[in-house]
Amino acid sequence: MVPLSKDIVVPSLAYHAPDGTLLTGTAAAEADVDPARLGRGFKRRLGDPTPLVLGGATYSPSALMAAQLRAVVDEVRAQMSGPPASVVLTCPAIWGPYRREQFAEVPRLADLEDVQVITEPEAAATHYSRERALGEGEVVAVFDLGGGTLDTTVLRIRGEGMEILGTPEGVEHLGGMDFDDALVARLDERLDGAVSRLDPTDPLAADALSRIRELCVRSKIELSTEQESQLLVPLPSGPRELTISRQEFNAAIRPSVEVAVDALRRTVASAGLREDDLSAVLLAGGSSRVPLVTEMVFEQFGKPVRTAHHPKFTVALGAAAIGTRALTAPPAPAPAQVPAPVAEPASPRRRRWLVPAVAAGIAAIAALVTGLVLLGGGRDAGTAASAEHPAPPEGSPGPSTSDDASAPAVGTPEPLLTFDDDTVEPYRAYIASQDKWDGTEVLGHRAMHSAITATTGNGLHVVWNSVAPAQVYVQTGNDTRDLSSYVDHQGALVFDVVVDRPLEGSAAIAVHCGYPCGGEQDSSGFFRSLPVGQPTRVTIPLSCFTERGLDPTRVNTPFLVYAQGPFEATFRDIRWVAGAAAGPGVTPCTNLP
Repeated sequence: MVPLSKDIVVPSLAYHAPDGTLLTGTAAAEADVDPARLGRGFKRRLGDPTPLVLGGATYSPSALMAAQLRAVVDEVRAQMSGPPASVVLTCPAIWGPYRREQFAEVPRLADLEDVQVITEPEAAATHYSRERALGEGEVVAVFDLGGGTLDTTVLRIRGEGMEILGTPEGVEHLGGMDFDDALVARLDERLDGAVSRLDPTDPLAADALSRIRELCVRSKIELSTEQESQLLVPLPSGPRELTISRQEFNAAIRPSVEVAVDALRRTVASAGLREDDLSAVLLAGGSSRVPLVTEMVFEQFGKPVRTAHHPKFTVALGAAAIGTRALTAPPAPAPAQVPAPVAEPASPRRRRWLVPAVAAGIAAIAALVTGLVLLGGGRDAGTAASAEHPAPPEGSPGPSTSDDASAPAVGTPEPLLTFDDDTVEPYRAYIASQDKWDGTEVLGHRAMHSAITATTGNGLHVVWNSVAPAQVYVQTGNDTRDLSSYVDHQGALVFDVVVDRPLEGSAAIAVHCGYPCGGEQDSSGFFRSLPVGQPTRVTIPLSCFTERGLDPTRVNTPFLVYAQGPFEATFRDIRWVAGAAAGPGVTPCTNLP
């Protein structure tokens, strides 16, 4: 990720300065406040023949988008000491031929050539398929809620591409900006109309309105992780202090979220599908981080709602992956030459991770010559478990209840203990959720997010308390270790678990090798089959994870449990044991879902 600002991304803003300069992004946000010179939300206006007037100058939406794209490319060129090798732009799937024709003007006006354009849901699904393998023919819905627009699409996974099913739908004027407006309206109501009485033509009032909107944007973000937000509203008559609760915020935006969920429901119906036909709903866009969005989508569809490490970056990362494929693909042989031999295809179940070189704003720019700053964390962020499956049928092999895993043969590595009743050096325990996907360490024997709590000292006791996705994991940070000897000697992940509250949603067990490398197994049926209140020893072959993409030569997270839905369990004696996969009481990979 090339940092275009301290927040990586830049806002979609344009500012016509008094000297005639057109500023975009962060520079526009930091310019002297003059509402008549500032343009926002111009993506919504694409295709509208009426020009935008900023400071007396007229601009088309295409021109403003092109100026911002040009600024992004120039910044990338400056930071990377060279131009990008590939540029991929994304657009809503609901745009028709006329809007796409207008959008094609953007790179031309920005003096960019050989630009690839893809739809945003295709890009989002591409990124999710890199975090968790999506099987051939699997059907997913994409719910892309950004700052200004909503885009809903149903996709079927087809080889290296995506097939759009039914008719994509969206709402042109629904997104984070509307959530901001709802919060401003709520403040106005609490202040007896003091905000709406401000005259936007008055410089002092205009400055107050601008600062109140910025305050509401910050409050919206804060309420995505906190239950309350303290605001000091800068009115010209004097500041007023207010407390806004998440409950108030949810009530203000619920009508908009209902409209968004209804649009997704209609999109699924247009494809001739029912909710049960979906494997999952993929969330993209920064506004999808609002907890009410996840809750209402889950309530409507009853399917895993998957969010990425940073939903705001999902589309850009997917576009970068698509751009990188073309750059890394072997060139076609010249007609007069003998074609090079074709390499053996990879196993269809093993993921090949492509590292995105650059992703920023509306453009995802893949530059092969650049260094990379990878978004880290304990888990390839926000990856959700796959769809729920019923518990194994009666009589089928279930979880092991043997006293111990098979002892390793002579010459094999000793068992690797990663967590006993408490952490074992160099491993540490972490939790992660939408509150903080890059992880919170369990310090002082306790860590808490709104969706998950973990305590240590008497085992790793974990409580998932809502439908929001969350995970617990044991990790060495960025210090990876070569544990391939355990895989070579039929090793297994072995741990003891006591289920205190049965799983009500979906879950997965994973092993990671640094973002975005890892292997994950859907374990929903497995966890639901465990007895409540009784210790169970679990033995899972490491091959279950290597077949899903784990590179055992650089493991940093030997144990991770992800869940979405209420669940409570205590884990102890977590270790890797060589030879255990060939011993008694093993849970086959096929018995985990």
